[in-house]
Order: sequence, then C-alpha cells, then structure tokens
Amino acid sequence: MFRLLAIAVFIFGLGGALCGSAMAQNAAPKPAAPDQSPRAFTEKVAAGLAAKLPNYKFTVTGEFDILRRDPDGGEADLRTRNFYDDYQRDAANLDKIIDLIATATTSNCCGSKLDLARIVPVIKDRAWITDSRPALKEKGLDLDFVFEDFNDQLVIVYAEDTEHNTRYLTSNENIGDRKDLRARAVDNLARLLPKIEKQTMGGFSMLTAGGDYEASLLLFDDMWRDGQIKVDGDIVVAVPAKDMLMVVGSKDRKGIALLRKLAAEEVAKSRYRITDTLFVYRNGRFVKYGRK
Repeated sequence: MFRLLAIAVFIFGLGGALCGSAMAQNAAPKPAAPDQSPRAFTEKVAAGLAAKLPNYKFTVTGEFDILRRDPDGGEADLRTRNFYDDYQRDAANLDKIIDLIATATTSNCCGSKLDLARIVPVIKDRAWITDSRPALKEKGLDLDFVFEDFNDQLVIVYAEDTEHNTRYLTSNENIGDRKDLRARAVDNLARLLPKIEKQTMGGFSMLTAGGDYEASLLLFDDMWRDGQIKVDGDIVVAVPAKDMLMVVGSKDRKGIALLRKLAAEEVAKSRYRITDTLFVYRNGRFVKYGRK
C-alpha cells in the first residue's frame, strides 16, 4: 500500500522594503504560488480520477469530499483529507494519490460480493464513528457502520480487508451471525497477518505485524493473558495510530512518561490517528490507565 512520510510544512512570510523605486519598477513580477487549498487539492484529485476512470463520474461536494458515481449506478463518498498532508509536503505526490484512489475504486466497486473470510476487526476511537457517519447519511439511506464497544474510549469497527484497501462494513450487508462476529473477525485477522514481532527499544517495546492492524492486536486475548508479554507490573499500552502498538510496565514510571510523550506526538502527525490515551490490562480487559 502506498504510504508517504508525515508532512513538513513551512510557511514563509513576505516582507522587507524595496531598495528603491527604480528597482521596484524593473523587478519582474513573481509568479503566483499554486493554489494548495483543500478545495483546490480535492478538485485536482477529482479531475485526475475522471481522466483515469472515464466510466465513473466524480463531483466535488466539499473541501475534502468527492461524490463518486459508478458505472452500475452505485454511489460512494470519497474523502481526500488523509492525503492532503502528503500533497502539501510535495505537490508531486498528486499523481500517486490519484493512482491509489483509482486502484481502490476499481477493486472495490460495482456490487462485488463480500468475502466473509476477510472480515477483520479494526480498533478506532469513538470520534471516528461520529465523524464518519455523515458520509452515510448523505446518501439518504438509514445505514450505520458495523461496530461494537471495546471500552469507554475505543470501538471495534468491522471491515473487509481487500487487496488494495480496507472497506468498512455497513448495516445493510449480510455478515452472518453477529453473535460470533468478533471471534470470526479476530480469527480472520490472525490468519491474514504476518508474524507478530516484538521490538524492544529505549524504555518500551513495540509490537509489529505488517503495518496495518497493529492496534487490533489488543483483541488477541491469548497473547495478553498467557504471559507472552512480560513487563514490570501490569501491561500498559498505547495505540496512537492503527499501525502502532507500544507496551510498557505499570511500575516503569520513566517508561510510562515516554509512552505518553510518544503517543501524543504520533496522534499529532499520523494520518491514521486513534488516541493518545494509555490503557492498562486488568481482569482480562484493557481499560483507561490512570495512576492510583
């Protein structure tokens, strides 16, 4: 999956007096800077998609919103916000962004059948549900995402893991018995993920598993309760982004402080941010961590 580095935007002010009226008269006018506003960016993406996929229709409906109409009459709302930072960092990334969205569009449209064996659980913060629901309501359909509570701060959103992207499921889809959905989704994810690895660095450990679903490792109950993760005290974790899971012991005060700092920094810059809240594993559950 195409992934870009975090944004580094520098805004330079224009200032300084002219060195004389003659110089002002002779100086060639500077060309206007290209428009990099959210709306202009989204319009460029829509134009690029229309050129690449002429059988589809793309209409800009907001700063970061594009309405896609498919050849079979279906519609979808595309959000460009997650790619805007990459574009601001380097406008040359625009073509790659368009290619990524086009690939995801053609691999996932037009009534493709849901693959039950690729339903996976995705950890999100509650704000994600609130922020994403308007895209469903704009279609005029009484739909919601398929999700359930994980704890007071986090939810489990169910999705179909496809070759090119993660498609979040909605309440009108046939996903089978909801009673065992979580167990089935966790089993699917365990089968799809590469080997889980633990990397220990200064003051904490990090679990890695391919770079897409690290936060969802919180759902692997056996890993947390069977002593596979050894720390000083209770297990404390941070999941600031979907691809980041950091671990430290509750008795390691320096490690806790470092985890808080790193989680806050990651939430501030990550395209796939979740939360800077820390969680502790107690009585078989992850709950919000707070010093006693």
